[in-house]
Amino acid sequence: MTRFLLTILTLTLSFSALARQKVVYGSDNRQEVYQASYLHKKLALSTAGMIHQSAFIEGQENYLKDIRYPQTLESAMNVCSHEKFSQQYLAPSCSGFLVGEDTLITAGHCYLGFDNPRNVCEDFKWVFGYEMKSPNHDPTVDIKSSDIYGCKEIVSVKLDNVLDYAIIRLDRKVTDRPVLKFRESGKIPNNSPLVVIGHPTGLPTKIAAGATVTKNSELTRFSASLDTFQGNSGSAVFNANTGVVEGILVMGKTDFVPSDKNDPNSCLVSNKCDQFARNCSTYDGGVVNSGEAVIRMTAIISEVQKALRK
Repeated sequence: MTRFLLTILTLTLSFSALARQKVVYGSDNRQEVYQASYLHKKLALSTAGMIHQSAFIEGQENYLKDIRYPQTLESAMNVCSHEKFSQQYLAPSCSGFLVGEDTLITAGHCYLGFDNPRNVCEDFKWVFGYEMKSPNHDPTVDIKSSDIYGCKEIVSVKLDNVLDYAIIRLDRKVTDRPVLKFRESGKIPNNSPLVVIGHPTGLPTKIAAGATVTKNSELTRFSASLDTFQGNSGSAVFNANTGVVEGILVMGKTDFVPSDKNDPNSCLVSNKCDQFARNCSTYDGGVVNSGEAVIRMTAIISEVQKALRK
């Protein structure tokens, strides 16, 4: 294995430990961007993945980049070959979304999980459009350089028992993708339909609708039956009907379990729960007992507004 691959795998494992994994609730609703509704395709335009800069190599043209030594979900994580998306290539470690022309939001642990967040800002790029364009498309080749952005600064970041967010200033304005609308006051209604858009397990962009709120009593976050995995950390959680961002996906139940309960080294299958976050393949208690944890946009609204005024 090359030194590059060892480095990337180490980073991926670090993010996994920090992010607390996620899970499938009921049916696996993850789908490709090209399969989604018009509204959800439009929302996906303004979501991005966080990829280490050393992963990029020159493409066929000087304005294109490729991913170096890509690995599939099966080869990188021992996920069973029959699992959904097992043969797709991984790249992003976290997800994020655009709230200003040059302002992006992600999970705080994507930066504060390391000794020096500034190094993370310098070492990782944010990439828009890392997605499957068709069933046989390879997203690791011909990535437009214009879709790759650096982190200019970390405007605001926090990671504690209450909040988990980072507001990032990109190295230039994003002029070809819409700025997302987000909730600024009030509270998400209990019966709101939800959709999450991001990079589960580092996969190309996936859109997962069909989710609902499972717990709505906490001040700074709510829980939901979102089909998310590690790599979804920082994903935007939208009202599926209006397209308004309700919150930031930060934490969830265990992603995968051994396919053979008697063999911990057997290939892995998705951990499955019902739509009420019960009857899972493996138990997860604590703050994820009620489902995937989502930081409310209203909990960080003052910091977001402050960042957008600069």
